[in-house]
Amino acid sequence: MSSKGKKGSRRRKEDTKDIISVTISLSLKNRIDKLVEQGASRSRAQLIEDAVRWYLDFSVNKWGERGLYVNDVRVLLEPETISSVFFSTLTPNDQYELGKTSGKQAPIADVVRIIHGQDPTEPASRQLVFKLLQEAGWGSIRLQDDKIVIGSPFYPGAFIRGYLESLLNSNLDIIETNVKETVALRFG
Repeated sequence: MSSKGKKGSRRRKEDTKDIISVTISLSLKNRIDKLVEQGASRSRAQLIEDAVRWYLDFSVNKWGERGLYVNDVRVLLEPETISSVFFSTLTPNDQYELGKTSGKQAPIADVVRIIHGQDPTEPASRQLVFKLLQEAGWGSIRLQDDKIVIGSPFYPGAFIRGYLESLLNSNLDIIETNVKETVALRFG
């Protein structure tokens, strides 16, 4: 058997493709083509496949008047000012304590344990935890040596520190930054 045949036989079932034909409105086709021209996707077919995958991954079929549901989580869309007003009424220590309590009850921990079969408190799981938090809108999260750096964080640093300490079962210290749009934490 040729190496090409072997490679093809090793493909997973979901990796196989089937050609289908769909009818869409001309205005939607034009919008898709414009996105492809702008580099959002490499082709019309790839953009449509990605859109359907997002539709399924984010349970769009469950969306309705009561909110947006992603798997078993209802997503709330609210102006950022509402969150800012809420957190501004709390002292940094209150924010930290609220974060600790939230981190102990974090649904992300269940996702990491049940769906991914990992322990969120293990250092080997940190990249997965940060990826899930980033996908949930916490900000741009990266691990850099012994630091967690969060760009454009949704929550204040004290809350994030408490949340991650509980979720990761680690001690963290806030590192002062010159930029308000960045939160940096060091493992202690």
